[in-house]
Amino acid sequence: MSNPSVLVLGNLLDEAAEILKVSASFLEHPRENAVAEAKLIELLDKKDAVISEPLDHFTENILDSCPDLKVIANRAVGFDNIDLEQASARGILVTNTPGVLDAATADLAMALMLAVTRRIVEADRYVREGKWQGFRSDLMLGPDLFGKTIGVIGMGRIGRAFAQRAQAFGMKVIYCRFSARDAKDDQLKEHLEAERVDLEALLKESDFISLHCPYSADTHHLIGATELSMMKPQAVLVNTARGRVIDETALVKHLEDRKIFGAGLDVFENEPTLPDKLKKLDNVVLTPHIGSACFDTRKRMTMLAVESIKAAFQGKQPIHLLNPEAWDKFKQKTACPNPNPNQSR
Repeated sequence: MSNPSVLVLGNLLDEAAEILKVSASFLEHPRENAVAEAKLIELLDKKDAVISEPLDHFTENILDSCPDLKVIANRAVGFDNIDLEQASARGILVTNTPGVLDAATADLAMALMLAVTRRIVEADRYVREGKWQGFRSDLMLGPDLFGKTIGVIGMGRIGRAFAQRAQAFGMKVIYCRFSARDAKDDQLKEHLEAERVDLEALLKESDFISLHCPYSADTHHLIGATELSMMKPQAVLVNTARGRVIDETALVKHLEDRKIFGAGLDVFENEPTLPDKLKKLDNVVLTPHIGSACFDTRKRMTMLAVESIKAAFQGKQPIHLLNPEAWDKFKQKTACPNPNPNQSR
């Protein structure tokens, strides 16, 4: 087919724009909030592909309303914002950007854990407001990290990167996964001395807990009132995964009642809207979904999305294709040539 027309939701870096414009025409739509459904349908009119982000939701209705759409390149690892089954049924390829943001997200999870534990934000505000009058032995106390147990929920690439950082702080690593035991568990035991446990044991034994699991129907409110009640009184909960993995109402209640020491949250149930009660708490550190917000990381994510679109319309399966079952329908829609199989990946 001729050069595809691409919608870019958010900003496209100059280098990526230079690459994309060689093989496609594109329209950038900068924004901070999710685009309303009617507006998104309007923007997608006659567009062959879209570069999207987690706040852009592609529902069955939107896919029905955009018959020209053939590729959704999601600038994220998670893809719960896209109805993958419906996209596949229509021959729409969906790609993501795994691997390139593991370190950045793991770094932020560690930063949040440290900020909550050492009360960094609270201490900064204390100094700025002129409340600091001198040394006190009980000033801004928090739990130690060294020698404590960190529980990692979800041990994919990011979870493992986080576990490596926690181990460097002298912490014992335990984790839970939602797949059958396999060679990966042996590797984690060998390289990180990490012990696999079930969720209940993790909640009861951990001094710190960090969430790194994908969002799905199975992980919706994985951490609710019951699970929070199993945690230690001085436990710290960190979430850089997806907001809906935690029952936010239950978490606010536990933080208000000081039933756990604190929480560090980069993601929320109804982003960017947060409960007022959550914003008023001093035992929680809040960041605006910036897990991958590093210069090089965002560049690599954008380049992956651009390369995915470029490859697809050259008749080559993108490296990070989430729904290969849609490939044959996609080829029929685009009449793409069949490349040399050795060049397809």
